[in-house]
Amino acid sequence: MDKLVSILDSFEPGWKGKSYLGRFIEILREKVIPTYSVMESRIENGRASFPNGWNEIVSALNEAQVFNHFLPVEYGGKKRSETEIYCLMELLGFASPGLGVIFVSHGRAIDIVLQGNEQQKEEYLPKMAQGAFGAIAMTEDKAGSDPGAIGLMATKADDHYLFKGQKVFISNSGLAHIYAVLVNTKGVKGPRSLSVFIVENDTQGFSIKDLPEKDGLKILPTGRLIFEDSPVPLKNLIGSDGMGLLITLDAIDRGRIHIAGICCGLAYRILEEISNYVHRRRQFDRPLTSSQDISFQLADMYANMNAARGLCFYALKQHSTPQYRMSSSQAKLFATRMVMDVASRAQVLMGGKGYLKNDLINR
Repeated sequence: MDKLVSILDSFEPGWKGKSYLGRFIEILREKVIPTYSVMESRIENGRASFPNGWNEIVSALNEAQVFNHFLPVEYGGKKRSETEIYCLMELLGFASPGLGVIFVSHGRAIDIVLQGNEQQKEEYLPKMAQGAFGAIAMTEDKAGSDPGAIGLMATKADDHYLFKGQKVFISNSGLAHIYAVLVNTKGVKGPRSLSVFIVENDTQGFSIKDLPEKDGLKILPTGRLIFEDSPVPLKNLIGSDGMGLLITLDAIDRGRIHIAGICCGLAYRILEEISNYVHRRRQFDRPLTSSQDISFQLADMYANMNAARGLCFYALKQHSTPQYRMSSSQAKLFATRMVMDVASRAQVLMGGKGYLKNDLINR
């Protein structure tokens, strides 16, 4: 991890001297990386359940004020720059990509709450600064890439809305206390029919079901949200009625670069693992690295990883400009393809070992 910190510091000079970084790295080394292969979540009785060790990780992260990195000072946070948060995401990708995605989802919920009124921000943001996780709920069985097809209905009744329907593949299901939920408030299909509300985890008629076991990111609780005439107060509407899709997509734009960072961090971890393996592994009394083909593959993987990181830092320079959406999208596209290529090649190079369940590449 020290080498990765130095690489990131070369892109953002002075970053490795930040006062909060030492404790963060210590938590990743002592509590996250050792439990990576066994930390698997389940949703039981509507709440996310983890093996022993999870509470210690969250407590340590909270004590180190990691939750505060995403929030403005006026709401109990210590907001870091987008570049600093990106660097933290690379480290999370190196240590535990699933934990990284947990924080990406948490950060997007914060972005949505920040679009609310002062009362909403004062009610929810201090809780999120103190360790209450957030989640963003868009996807449905028939509404993935087409959010205009969202079918979760919200019917107005006096001072609240009644939610009826389901969401699926929602990150942080059962872990979050605060959900930013995109719903249809007009009764007709279309983007201008969508609004976003804050829904608390103890809302009446709101339940969470687990999904079948995933092949990867097993620490990330991913489930189905079920609303059965669940009353959500009108005061929990973020922004104005019919503006929910714009608000939500803006939050998602901010998360692309963080996902790209997680991919770069994970790729670096895989490269470390596979480089050590091919140097140790001997065939016909020679290390695998004596094969020019294998050395060329490692060089390709390393070059593509650095190209992805370069796109990420280029995009970060465009933050707060009209070019950011395109540049961050390009960075995420390249980084996600890159890490899949790195993992696929590494799995082949490791032979049978690459197919073992608890191997890094398969988690």
